[in-house]
Amino acid sequence: MNVLPHKAPPTTTVKGRLAEEIASLYLAHRGYTIVSRNLFTPFGEIDILARKDGEFICVEVKSRTQTHELPAELAITATKYSRLVRSILSLANLHNRPARIDVITVEGNRVRRHFKAVEYPAD
Repeated sequence: MNVLPHKAPPTTTVKGRLAEEIASLYLAHRGYTIVSRNLFTPFGEIDILARKDGEFICVEVKSRTQTHELPAELAITATKYSRLVRSILSLANLHNRPARIDVITVEGNRVRRHFKAVEYPAD
């Protein structure tokens, strides 16, 4: 009996790291400098910290593998946005530089959307 080994599907973490790699390449090709990836602050994790034209950019990467799912950018909650704001402000104050939050969505193996200077709607 010949049994082929079963290959487990990629984990969410593996999929997330791949999406971050795709987003990093996208940003680098557009003149951004990648300062750090998976940067932990006292307020949470920053997927990608980039810099362009003297401004720090906190990039949240969201990905989808199924096209029938809600758009990836809708997965950012008020709590997540608040953590991103506190994280980037702590870094901006440390470096005394302007900063913003961007969201990049990845579908499959490409960047689908790049939202610049996002703000979470007030209640």
